[in-house]
Amino acid sequence: MKPGFSTAEPPELPHDLIALLPQQGSFELQHDQPGKTHNWHHHSLDEELFVLDGEVTLFWTDDGTYREQHCPAGTWIQLPAGVVHGSTAGPRGAVYLIRPEGGATAKTVFLEPHEYPHPRRGD
Repeated sequence: MKPGFSTAEPPELPHDLIALLPQQGSFELQHDQPGKTHNWHHHSLDEELFVLDGEVTLFWTDDGTYREQHCPAGTWIQLPAGVVHGSTAGPRGAVYLIRPEGGATAKTVFLEPHEYPHPRRGD
């Protein structure tokens, strides 16, 4: 097996999108269908999320107390490394950018259901 190649006119990247890139490295562009839930997990690096379209609800615990925040398009979310959290996409779904610290790839650890620090609202 060998690599294949083709050519096409590259799309023009909007300046606003380029401005969201980390100084070095990459970001992830995430598309979640309506109601998609990423259950309790944590990351090895600080991460920033920027909601581009739709909405998400971020949930986490603060000293054992369940918290959640509705995050419509235009919301910046700062997640320090190690914060156990999750999210659920809104009724129209969500498109968001994930920018890990230094543009590196974060290690993500999902908790097993018996490790969840708190049931989500509605569970």
